[in-house]
Amino acid sequence: MDHADCIIETAGAHAHAPCVDNGALTRMRQGLVRAYAAAAPGTPFEVTELRWGTLPDDEVEVVVEACGLCHSDLAMWRDDWSRKRFPLVAGHEIVGRVAALGCEARGLELGQRVGIGWFRKSCLHCPACRRGDLQHCVALQRLLVDGSGGFAERVRCHWAWTLPLPDILDPRSAGSLFCAGITAYAPIARHVHPSHRVGVVGIGGIGHLAVQLLRAWGCEVLAVVRDEAQAADALRLGAHRAVLSGSSAEELRRAGGLDLLLVATGAPLPWPALLEMLAPQGRLHLLAMSCESVPLVPAELIPRALTVSSSPLGRPDEVQQMLMFCARHGIAPQVETLPMRRLDDAMAMLEQGNARYRLMLIQDLD
Repeated sequence: MDHADCIIETAGAHAHAPCVDNGALTRMRQGLVRAYAAAAPGTPFEVTELRWGTLPDDEVEVVVEACGLCHSDLAMWRDDWSRKRFPLVAGHEIVGRVAALGCEARGLELGQRVGIGWFRKSCLHCPACRRGDLQHCVALQRLLVDGSGGFAERVRCHWAWTLPLPDILDPRSAGSLFCAGITAYAPIARHVHPSHRVGVVGIGGIGHLAVQLLRAWGCEVLAVVRDEAQAADALRLGAHRAVLSGSSAEELRRAGGLDLLLVATGAPLPWPALLEMLAPQGRLHLLAMSCESVPLVPAELIPRALTVSSSPLGRPDEVQQMLMFCARHGIAPQVETLPMRRLDDAMAMLEQGNARYRLMLIQDLD
């Protein structure tokens, strides 16, 4: 089918489409978008107009309502991963409403509230996609690396990674579920039984959600934290016990007997002592991209049949399962909200470690 023959529905042409003012509607029809963009690594974010062109047939255009701020945004902004993606429009914890549908987009409606995370497109026909693992697609596209993020009035994404948001979830905080939430949920869904004893190392952006998810899952939850203030937070979030990561190896071992230990922090850790916290056939699972190298000694792993594993974000179906689980159990990210024009301030808060626990920016470009 030629693109000229493909009808694309847009906001303003449908009774339930999101409210888009005339200026934004004109820009959308012209393939233009206003966004907060950084021209070079570490430079301030400024309002910029970008030219996208025509909406691809298999993509969805979403009016951004709110977008969370994540350490991956910080890494892209500083160019820690040498991606050279500038001008950079960051933001990949997005909630908004569908404003336009390519003619090959499936399962979505104009005006529907949706969420978008780190991934933006999968081919749907490689071996990984055919078995449902769209996050391992050989042609996988990442929103900030291969597209344009959510610190903008609108964002575009393949329909398979644009996921409906349950009405009960608060759109002003739920964006973080599409990154931090699914990062924590995927290994829980794959590896955890309600009878398990599970530890969470680091009660930050990912860890504070992992504690809530595990408690609702039915597990006994142990938080491994850096200080007494974090210990109190962990207990408030649902942990049954908390132990300081700076405790002696013997104290950590006595607190252990864990079936799973989720590492949700990039801070330096006492790795040999953490491995001692695992029960026979236990699993150490890594979630933090910035995590330091883990010293592994086969002679210490093999006798107890220990497993060391890791995972990225989950499949689209796992994201939808997580959203329903959070809706059912009242699980929500704890966020501080700021207008998007304060993006530079929010970046400074994240860089200085002052966010408790996620930062959410409310779109103000309308």
